[in-house]
Amino acid sequence: MGKRIYTKESEKLFILALSTIFLILAFFVIRDIFGIILVSCISSYFLFPVYEYYMKKTSNERLSALLTLFSGTFIILIPVILIFYFLVLNLIKLVLQYQVYIENPDVLNEILANFFQKFTNSEILSAVDFSEVFNTLVLYILNFTKDFTSSIPAGFVSLLISLFISYYILTGNKTILKSCNNYLPLSYKKQDEILTNITKNLKVLFKGYFLTGLLQTAVAFIGYVIFGAPNLLIITFLTLITSLIPYLGSPLVWVPLSFYLIVIGDTFNGVALLIYGTFIISMIDNFVRPYLMSNKETLSPPLVFIGFVGGLFAFGISGIILGPIILSINFIFLRYLVKYFQFKPENDKEDNKDTIL
Repeated sequence: MGKRIYTKESEKLFILALSTIFLILAFFVIRDIFGIILVSCISSYFLFPVYEYYMKKTSNERLSALLTLFSGTFIILIPVILIFYFLVLNLIKLVLQYQVYIENPDVLNEILANFFQKFTNSEILSAVDFSEVFNTLVLYILNFTKDFTSSIPAGFVSLLISLFISYYILTGNKTILKSCNNYLPLSYKKQDEILTNITKNLKVLFKGYFLTGLLQTAVAFIGYVIFGAPNLLIITFLTLITSLIPYLGSPLVWVPLSFYLIVIGDTFNGVALLIYGTFIISMIDNFVRPYLMSNKETLSPPLVFIGFVGGLFAFGISGIILGPIILSINFIFLRYLVKYFQFKPENDKEDNKDTIL
């Protein structure tokens, strides 16, 4: 055999080419579970203080990780499963409750047309076929119930994958941190600085949107109980989802609900709920949320909205949380890019040497 001719440069290029090929192949392998991996990483990050608590008690990594995941699953997942279970039951009950309007759409059409004509004195609204709108809504509810029920097995598999990944992230946290310290081209000081910024932003994001969303839902729930809102569980769940959306928020639920109560003749409760929503529920959006998000470096409401909607399309229901978090971390690194690659202008009073800000 002839003598092999190769250089260090060709060796590097060959390894780079192979690495690129296998990175692309790896992307296709994890593409469909990428959202699950992200959820696992973020969940492990927030559950790490719980893991440290169990480590102090047991001094056993595996047992501490299992106890941490069991606690997180029991506290968060079980209530979520129960809420969705009763939500589906209430949706079915809602459809059955208004079955008379499904079978006799002209009745609903006449009631709503007369109502709008009475309050708006407009023949255009009275000519709208409300029965068709109602039937479309009912069909959407039925499809949602069907899709949710059929997605339960896939959701269970996703949960098992997430727990598996989270377990090894928690038990291998020292190895992961050591690898980051060894292989990331960053000083220890810079690593701590970036991690601190990410933690600070995630805490503000959590308090400013997710925590205030829960608070707003709780306040709205009290109002719904006082003023006799129908289908309480469904209305409360919708309030929780919409309260996370910047600008739009919970008025998407309690404003139509107020008018619904007025339509069915419960004028006092309808008007009272409208006033309660305007001055009590909205107070959380107008005062509490801005106070909790006073940190200037946090993600602005328009970007949170984009993250909310984009995350929903990209990752499904988990994208409601993942979207804003990903954008928040992205803008942290963008600030570092600006810091490292923004140079002083030529007319600076100081000497014109290239200097990193």
